[in-house]
Amino acid sequence: MKLRTMVIVIMLLFTSFVSSEAGPSVPLNYEKVKALRGYSGEVLSIAFSPSGNVMAIGTSDKEVIIWDSTNWQIVNKLKENGGDVRALAFSRDGKYLASGDRDKKVILWDTQTWKKITRIKAFNDVNALSFNQDGSLLAIGCDDKKAMLWDIKKDDLFKKLSGHDNDVKGIAFSPDGSRVATGSKDNSAIIWDAVTGDKIKALNGHSNNVNTVAYSPDGKHLVTGSDDNTIMIWDATTGNSGNALNGHSDRMSILSFIPGSNVLTSGDSMSSTVVVRGAFGIPVAGVGAENGCKLIFWNISTAAQLKAIDSECGLSSLAYSPNGKFLATGYAVNNSFITVFERK
Repeated sequence: MKLRTMVIVIMLLFTSFVSSEAGPSVPLNYEKVKALRGYSGEVLSIAFSPSGNVMAIGTSDKEVIIWDSTNWQIVNKLKENGGDVRALAFSRDGKYLASGDRDKKVILWDTQTWKKITRIKAFNDVNALSFNQDGSLLAIGCDDKKAMLWDIKKDDLFKKLSGHDNDVKGIAFSPDGSRVATGSKDNSAIIWDAVTGDKIKALNGHSNNVNTVAYSPDGKHLVTGSDDNTIMIWDATTGNSGNALNGHSDRMSILSFIPGSNVLTSGDSMSSTVVVRGAFGIPVAGVGAENGCKLIFWNISTAAQLKAIDSECGLSSLAYSPNGKFLATGYAVNNSFITVFERK
């Protein structure tokens, strides 16, 4: 009897430990509340303004659609881009919106008037954008192996980042703006010094294209998503690799942190099977195509899957409102649409 009691106590302690280690700092009770249409073309990119009152989407019809997220109505359509709008980024002060396209251009917009401020000529077709913390620099990831840092005030090139052997698909500033991370079709990511433009460290661990990179809000972790279907977690300071997350069955193209937390959301392009993961990243179950596509929430501190929610297939983009209340997902499929999830 004593032995049985001891075993139960140990099991309860273990469960409590797992819950405390793997549990998120924010609730994950997201429910679908809207399906948005009213534009032409496929949805290729999404971004929320820092206030959370504006959502922008980029389309394959060369447009940027501006939504009022307080009532989910379209308030403007911006038509200066010359190709698919595959990248969007708001400056952190909310003054600017940048839209990057497959016509080798980035358009910088004034968010008060929605007028074009300038047109930036990129090295090649634009895949990713990121502003630094004070909005003075815009990082641009391009085809043709290069990335660039653009000085917003001078409207001129600040630094060219050369070091990849193939197209740059993902780019992100660290939260403090001191570093930039890039991901490339050469299967690697690189951490750069944002002041000097020097390479700090190359991150090698993926066996296929690195499509997306993201810093955790606390700046301690860098995550990379790849065509090898995995997510890798790196120490953002040293560049040392940590856990690999193996929950997706198709190329990993979408990564985003819930604001203010270490909870990562991942989605692949055409999910058919996901693995439900418990504490310490141990697979416990498989979910097949008959259950549809999924978004997976991870605690990157423990490599544990926290939750999976149903998502339509053909995911192309994902963004959170700054307070984490809304999650918007876009789909590059026929009859393209945006699904809005609300945290209840």
